[in-house]
Amino acid sequence: MFQLRIYTINNNKNADIYLDKHWKRHLVSLPKHGITVHNVYKEVGTDGECRIFALVSSDGDLSVQNKEYMDSKDFVEDMAGFDMSAIKSVQEINLDKKY
Repeated sequence: MFQLRIYTINNNKNADIYLDKHWKRHLVSLPKHGITVHNVYKEVGTDGECRIFALVSSDGDLSVQNKEYMDSKDFVEDMAGFDMSAIKSVQEINLDKKY
């Protein structure tokens, strides 16, 4: 299954920090939890809140795997030093097929 994740970050500065430091860590740790990251994009042209889009996939249940990852030491280490209150929301959209 594929999933589009949309992270709304409070501002561009924090979005850049999240992408440049913490998403790079996710790219190493997510595969350990059975989650493949295909692409990550940052919204352009915003002055306030900024969205980050990540396309991920797994052969398993992404909801279960994501919860396990977020409860893991890997996630804690990935997010160390980031102000979690900067993440305003995370939306997960399950995608049926890749055409």
